Amino acid sequence: MPRCNEQAGFTLLEVMVALAIFAVLSLSLYSATEHLIGNNGGLSERTLAQWLADNRLNELRAGMRQPQSQRQEPIRFAGRDWLLTSETAAAPDPRLLKIVLEVSTDAPMPRQRARLAGYLEARP
Repeated sequence: MPRCNEQAGFTLLEVMVALAIFAVLSLSLYSATEHLIGNNGGLSERTLAQWLADNRLNELRAGMRQPQSQRQEPIRFAGRDWLLTSETAAAPDPRLLKIVLEVSTDAPMPRQRARLAGYLEARP
């Protein structure tokens, strides 16, 4: 015959352990989400900077712009302010010019976000 005064349910200790596990998991999830949001912003910024450098190199290759030995210019691209630095030097092959483009954020603390090197035909 079963006993009538046995109670079913959780003890206070079991509830406290379950709450502690839930709290640790919640904090871990929050930390991971915060990390992902930060990475997404940085990735977006680096992608835009790479596009800007690639666009400029293609303009130079197409002859839309003339290469200069060294130049820094602020540019507004994709709703952001950037600083584009271009440097032209001689390449190992005398028929070519080496172009190095660096794109930085134009903010109180500029950070380099992209660097692209390419070659152009040297025009006499």
